Amino acid sequence: MDATLAKQARQLNLRNGGPNCQIPPIVLMTDDKRLPDPVPAIIGLPPKSMVIFRHYGLARADRAKLAYRVRRICRQYGHLFLIANDLALAQHLDADGIHLPEYRIHKTPQIYRQVRDGMLITSACHKLQTLRRLALLPSGDSPDAALISPVFQTRSHPGQPGMDFTAFLQQAAFCQSLGIVPIALGGIKPDNVTMLRGSGVASLAGIGFSAT
Repeated sequence: MDATLAKQARQLNLRNGGPNCQIPPIVLMTDDKRLPDPVPAIIGLPPKSMVIFRHYGLARADRAKLAYRVRRICRQYGHLFLIANDLALAQHLDADGIHLPEYRIHKTPQIYRQVRDGMLITSACHKLQTLRRLALLPSGDSPDAALISPVFQTRSHPGQPGMDFTAFLQQAAFCQSLGIVPIALGGIKPDNVTMLRGSGVASLAGIGFSAT
C-alpha cells in the first residue's frame, strides 16, 4: 500500500471522522477479476484497516471458502471484515459487518432491519436519490457508512468520467447530516486526495489501491 496515500487517509479520518470514527481510514474492496487473490493486498494494508469481501463471480461454495480464508487473514492483521451482499454468509462466518449494493435500498430495504445488532453496515451509493431512501430507514437500521462512487475516473468504468464533483460534495454532506460516514471510492490516488479535504469524507476505498 502506498505510504503517502495511507498517511493522507489517516489525516482525513481524523479530520472528518474524529478520534472515535468506527470506520478505518482505508477500505479495501476485493474483486475476483482485478484482485483474484486478495491476500497479498490485505497483508499490505495499514494496521486496523477494513476489507469488504466481494468476489461475486465465484461459485457459492468457492466464495464461502475464500471468504473464510480472508476472514482469518483479517483477524490475524487486525482488520475489520465485511461480506458483500450475503447476510447469511456474513452471519455464518461471524463477520464484522455486511456491505449492501445500491439496489438493495430500492428493491429489498427490509434487509437493513435483518442485520444482527453489532454488525457494521455499509452501503454503495452512486446518486443522491439513494441517500434519500436511506434517510427513510429507522435510525437503528440505517447504514454506518456509505461508499460514494465513482469519485474520479477509474479502471472499473473505462471511458467514463468520475461523478460531477459538486454532486459528490452534496452526497458527502448529506451523509454527514444523516450520521453516516462518507467513504470515497473510485480512482483514489495520492495526487487527487487533496481535493477531498473539505468534503467531509472520512475514509478512502479502492480495489488494491494500485491504479484504481
